[in-house]
Amino acid sequence: MRLPSLSTKLFDNEISTALAREPCMSLPMSFSQDLIDAIEAACQDKNVPAVSGIHLPPARADGTPCKKFGAVELADGSCGFFSTHFDNALPALHSAIESAPILSHSALSLAQEFASKNAALCALGLGASNALSQHYFASSSHQLDLAPDPLAGLHPRGGDHVGMVGFFRPLLDLVPDEASLTIIEQDVRFLSEVGRFTMTLDLAQLKDCNPVFITALTLLNGSLDEVLSHCSTSARIAVIGPTASCLPEPLFARGVEVVGSARVVLLTRFREKLLAGQPWAETVAKYCIHRDQYQGVGAGGSIDAKQ
Repeated sequence: MRLPSLSTKLFDNEISTALAREPCMSLPMSFSQDLIDAIEAACQDKNVPAVSGIHLPPARADGTPCKKFGAVELADGSCGFFSTHFDNALPALHSAIESAPILSHSALSLAQEFASKNAALCALGLGASNALSQHYFASSSHQLDLAPDPLAGLHPRGGDHVGMVGFFRPLLDLVPDEASLTIIEQDVRFLSEVGRFTMTLDLAQLKDCNPVFITALTLLNGSLDEVLSHCSTSARIAVIGPTASCLPEPLFARGVEVVGSARVVLLTRFREKLLAGQPWAETVAKYCIHRDQYQGVGAGGSIDAKQ
């Protein structure tokens, strides 16, 4: 069920090529295409809700977003997060929104842009994919674990070699003193951080790590498969972050054990706080989905729009 590409609505000079550190990938069998396929399967022959809003954080004085995330809102109130953590994000996102038929159009057509080479449309496509996934969870028999711990059930023990892809500062104090910790971080601003951990750019250091916690930013920047290729086949792996609020099938198929993310539960207040650049943690509920408990698309419920 392939719809016309929104990318064709943008001129070449409007396409951001600044994602040197976070390129959106559009490769065969990539995570982006696998997620699109899962979304399309869930939407098959269903009345898919339209996009009712795209919410962006305000800019700082230097023009960069004051918050790391924006959100796609659907007509039924479902919301999906996307990252604003890329160069020239706000101008590129505004350009994409103004240049392409997004608002009041089917969320599926926007979700399919997750495979776009355009940085902004790729981000918005992930947001729409996440919003449709949240609609699916709300309208199906699947129950999310809404009382998870920050470590998504993968508790390190003394003697473990813990791996983190991305600097999860709040999780540092939850790693036992007797465990070793290696953090893979591509943002050079964090390489000078010091503590009871090893900070490195080298993904090969993941080979001895178990458990491994991976930032959901890897879904957008196309690096997830590369990161996973460096993990041991015996490692217990969690993908964590607001932008991992998608259908988990492509993650579980890649060996991820648990997905930890968040869903909006106080929509009006969330919208107000995001647009004002204020903290919105109190407006969402964190949850986990465990591979051994998830039934999968088609096991119950539908993604039909609420009437």
